[in-house]
Amino acid sequence: MPRVVQVPDIRRVDLPEARQAIPHVHAYLRECILNGTLPPGTKLSQVSLAAQLGISRTPLREVLRMLQEEGLVEIEPNQRTRVAGLDPQELDDIYASRILLETLALSMTIGHFGAKARSEARRLLTAIRRAAKNGDFDAWFAAHTEYHRVCTAAAGETMQRQLRAFADRTTRYIRIYQLSEPNNWQAAGDLEHAAILDALIAGDEQAALTGMAHHLARTALRVLADCAPDFVPVAVPHAVALIDRQAPTAPRLSGAG
Repeated sequence: MPRVVQVPDIRRVDLPEARQAIPHVHAYLRECILNGTLPPGTKLSQVSLAAQLGISRTPLREVLRMLQEEGLVEIEPNQRTRVAGLDPQELDDIYASRILLETLALSMTIGHFGAKARSEARRLLTAIRRAAKNGDFDAWFAAHTEYHRVCTAAAGETMQRQLRAFADRTTRYIRIYQLSEPNNWQAAGDLEHAAILDALIAGDEQAALTGMAHHLARTALRVLADCAPDFVPVAVPHAVALIDRQAPTAPRLSGAG
């Protein structure tokens, strides 16, 4: 019988009851892919993975199908599975889509950004800075995600779900940025987050929209330059140009998005 090679760093999942296996295992494996525990290209043996997770192969196959639909794993015709690689075209497309949708949601929010939202956004900026200083990536991502949510809170639930999906898909790319700039990856983003908040508080829609567009674009273009230097991005520059065109007099803000 051939030896089954275990997948590194995968633990058994504690399940409240067997019928909840699929959502719990999906959430766990999804997080492992997004946070880099399962790096791009990792081969996933269904036999080994099911044994390590403490579940049968039937729910695991459904989980892998869900991850495939999200673009996080690739399943070949022979059922071999691997964590999806980093695709520069995907990054260009997703960040462009996020720029357009998030600036729309920001525009919808700016007229409803009251004292409670301002206080919460300031608290989150402090949490982001503290987490960056301590090198606590989990806390940074939690505060960063919530900061962007507060800035787009007036968007409807359907739009919010799409924004969350785009943000999740960009998490792996932000991790690359952090690893490539271990000492100063946060500096530019900190200034940009603060400038976007200042524009929101002032009711300066032009500065807020162009600030958010360039904030997101800078991360995408930096990761592309590092990971795929020969790739020429098209979607992200076009998305930024569309936002700039709507706000031609707004200053550009020059962190990860």
